[in-house]
Amino acid sequence: MSKLVVLVGPDVGQGTTDWLRTQFSDVDFVEGSTPADMLAHAPRAHVIFTKNLPGAVLGVASRLRWVQAGIAGVDGMLANGMKEHPAILTNARGAHGIPMAEHILAMMFAQANRLPLLVTAQQERRRAREQAVREKWELDGQTIGVVGLGDVGATLAHKSKALGLRVLGVRRSTQPFPGIDGVWPPSSLDEILPECDHVALCLPRTPETEQILDARRIASLKTTACVYNVGRGSAIDQEALTAALGNGRLAGAGLDVTTPEPLPDDSPLWSMPNVILGQHSSGHSPFNHERITRIFAANLARYVRGEPLENVVDKNRGY
Repeated sequence: MSKLVVLVGPDVGQGTTDWLRTQFSDVDFVEGSTPADMLAHAPRAHVIFTKNLPGAVLGVASRLRWVQAGIAGVDGMLANGMKEHPAILTNARGAHGIPMAEHILAMMFAQANRLPLLVTAQQERRRAREQAVREKWELDGQTIGVVGLGDVGATLAHKSKALGLRVLGVRRSTQPFPGIDGVWPPSSLDEILPECDHVALCLPRTPETEQILDARRIASLKTTACVYNVGRGSAIDQEALTAALGNGRLAGAGLDVTTPEPLPDDSPLWSMPNVILGQHSSGHSPFNHERITRIFAANLARYVRGEPLENVVDKNRGY
């Protein structure tokens, strides 16, 4: 019987293939060091482990049975043909929760303590103590609405609760989610939003999440509320959000993702003092490579044993 062939993409970290070979001596690991290499090796691959999967590679991968994405959000792969391909698709859910939750918390603390004001004043050698004292607040005792309780949202919810916030979760699943102050379905979002001092969107890109925070819902928020987004920029009506931030209808925002990306140079969001732009950096961490590789290795062990895989993506739902 021929060996299982695993094609490793060029974007999943240095040393990945060598380490995998030490763990799976009976598997033939092939490196796709360049896009051309990926295309050349794809016809013999049973499994592909990569962050980026061009449609051309899928088109020639006639033996492909399974794709392990080195990312959590797989909308790009699905759009490139993976939705129609018969191979199983799994993602890297579990690798990004800590850095992305910490990124949101960093933006929350920065807003509460007026750090953007103070950093700007420092660069300008301008005294801003009185304004900072007048405008700052505490997170303890405030309410955060976490929309999406996957890896990122769940981690944020638990960390927020530990910091003394009241945590309201929103998700599709009806499974219990202990340790926070309540969980509601997306249909109850209109009921929850007016209670929130902070709204954190931790969502994949799907038809259901498109502009889930639209102009009407933005208008329902407290004028003192802040909005954070680390999922996909399409989850927010960005034009309505920009207007609300500019006219004082909304206190602030922390946006790691925008529409489009990269954000155009002439976007007013760049110069708004109440906006923090993460420039799609929240998911990155010095520990990501190891976490993603170990997620794949655990799944590969299951695959070799003929066991069900974890993190299987529902291609219709998109996550």
